Amino acid sequence: MKRIYHKYEEWEDYQNGMYRTEWKSEDLLINNAVKLLSNEPEFYNISLEMIGIWVKSADVNLSNTGHNRQSWIGQAACCYKYGVPELLTREAWARLDKETQTKANLIADKIIRIYEEKNRRLHQNVGTKMLF
Repeated sequence: MKRIYHKYEEWEDYQNGMYRTEWKSEDLLINNAVKLLSNEPEFYNISLEMIGIWVKSADVNLSNTGHNRQSWIGQAACCYKYGVPELLTREAWARLDKETQTKANLIADKIIRIYEEKNRRLHQNVGTKMLF
């Protein structure tokens, strides 16, 4: 997969506070992240919706196969749905049992495969055909 770049100012996760370091209602944010990551159908649906809306962030984070793409899916989904910054999603992750973490990672893997398939179709014949 070819890596895709966008300026960080254009990243939807950045614009929506995923990397902020100050917040209010820490317990509520962490609990919301735990709730989302623990609910398999909702986590799947929100993650799928998120990669369709946060296109530039998805490009940057999911085209980079050297990056922990599973964690980005979880962090971005929690930020997209509840405005949870990634630092608090990490805390929420630590509160999940191993079985729930495994299930969430499997869902993230499905989302990554969906992204990769879509990306492959978009770029399949780029550069192989003449315009005229």
